[in-house]
Amino acid sequence: MSLLSTIPSHDGTSPSQYVEVKGCCEPVSRILVLGGAGYLGCMMVGELLRHGFAVRVLDAFLFGDRALADFKYNRNCEVIRGDLRDIGVVVQCMRGCDAVVHLAGIVGDAACNERTALAVQVNSAATPLLLRAARRCGIDRFIFASTCSVYGASERCLDEGSPLNPLSVYARTKGESEKWLLEASGPDFTPTILRLGTLFGLSPRMRFDLVVNLFVAQAASSGQITIWNGEQWRPFLHVQDAVRAFLLCVDAPRQAVAGQIFNVGGASLNYQIRELGQSIARAIPNTRLSAIENDDRRNYRVSFDKIQSVLGFRCERNLAFGIHEMYASLKSNEFANVGDGRFL
Repeated sequence: MSLLSTIPSHDGTSPSQYVEVKGCCEPVSRILVLGGAGYLGCMMVGELLRHGFAVRVLDAFLFGDRALADFKYNRNCEVIRGDLRDIGVVVQCMRGCDAVVHLAGIVGDAACNERTALAVQVNSAATPLLLRAARRCGIDRFIFASTCSVYGASERCLDEGSPLNPLSVYARTKGESEKWLLEASGPDFTPTILRLGTLFGLSPRMRFDLVVNLFVAQAASSGQITIWNGEQWRPFLHVQDAVRAFLLCVDAPRQAVAGQIFNVGGASLNYQIRELGQSIARAIPNTRLSAIENDDRRNYRVSFDKIQSVLGFRCERNLAFGIHEMYASLKSNEFANVGDGRFL
């Protein structure tokens, strides 16, 4: 059964109401972005186009297609509505592409817990089909968005060789897909896995369920940030820096990224949740902190030495930058009712 038939779009459209955006000119290189209308995906599409790539997007548009509105008439951008579990659509989209950037999925712990069966299908079970389709279509580069949450909980600083200990459905499905990717690696196929820190910052497809974005929204709307537990560590990553990491992998020599895993982030962006809340409270006037205990025991600090040494990647945007841009947008009423389902 198609994903589109099981979940309605948040903008109220049905699959039959969506028309594919027109084709593109002959590209130097065409990249398929799976999940190109998402929080990270829509920014990825824009940056790839600015760098001269032709882009094809495959997305189910569960949250609408507004985030791609700026590219609607760009002749180097194709947009196709479809389900990544539909092998026919996937093969159609992969033909003529040189690389795949895989960002699609049911994202985050809350969404995966609410729709566990769907999350397993989309985030994990579909991955072998995607890999077979990519190889059949002669695609060499396949760059996959994973998550640092695959590390689960540890008291030490973790690198790419550390054992995985996923504590959620979301992390477990990402870890399973990583396994499929590494097993598929070979002379004619170059998968690369990027384990992203928790994203933050502004995006055309804004999310306020991400912890930094959520805390800033709470401070701006009520002057109160609610912290759960507080001592646990998390690595954070601005969404624009995440885009830069993918671009580096697209441009890198094959031997540098073939079959490789990279943690994406920066050492200075490893924060304890309490410290994160305190930083936001200092930046936004009249903000109070409160704490509650829950059963979330994820706790991981991460090393980013590998991506820095191999690809020269360093984060350009820090926490203060993200707080300032989001607070300014919220105070200007750019986002109405941040608790709305559109922002999850």
